[in-house]
Amino acid sequence: MLIFKYENKKKDKIMRLTIYTSIILFLSFTGCYGQTKYFEVTDIIDKTEELAKKVEWTLLKDKERIDGYTRVGDSIFGGEIACNISPIKNADAPTFAVYPGSKYARDKNRVYYPILVKCVDYEDCGVCYYEKVIVEKANPSNFQYLGKDYARDNQHAYFRGQLIKGADGNTFKLVEGPEYLYFATDKNSVYSHNKVFEDADPSTFYYKKDSRGNNPSEADSKYIIGDKNTKWEHIPPDQIKKL
Repeated sequence: MLIFKYENKKKDKIMRLTIYTSIILFLSFTGCYGQTKYFEVTDIIDKTEELAKKVEWTLLKDKERIDGYTRVGDSIFGGEIACNISPIKNADAPTFAVYPGSKYARDKNRVYYPILVKCVDYEDCGVCYYEKVIVEKANPSNFQYLGKDYARDNQHAYFRGQLIKGADGNTFKLVEGPEYLYFATDKNSVYSHNKVFEDADPSTFYYKKDSRGNNPSEADSKYIIGDKNTKWEHIPPDQIKKL
């Protein structure tokens, strides 16, 4: 009798272990387990291409996607919606607006940009989503997109969602030029991407499309830039040589 009980207990233990192992294996092979109601949302309308030339903030409507931002009910997602990805925390859906073609977005509280995009792969599911999106210190009420990934509010300036340290947002402006010419100025400095171009004078800095030596071709771009004292040859993205 004692032997029979012992054998039953042993069989029960083996059975429980087998069931537990089967569950773990099932979850690992299905990849995207624990899905929420957001998993595989259907009927999304991507309006990115349609609104690419609309130079104004555009409210994101339910089941719409612009520049990778998607609204589903009262939730806002950044990137793909799959694999149990959560919405952007504390985003305010009724006031959430995107500036088409810029990747910048804002609501009544904050400004957003896909500063860090993370991609993960499971057995049956892969997804890329906006992991870091909050634009530091940005004021949504007067935030402006200037072009070429530059933006500003009344105090700060930004490049691709990153704060440009020391830049004066109130006087910050884009230097107009070809597609790959990334320069901006404020009252104090000239900026190339998000770095200060130390040698240049912001009040007289220029780019002229008819300057001798300019080569705006996409394959081998070269631009002549200058100020009241000096000329430079600029080869994108970051080569600058004094002439």
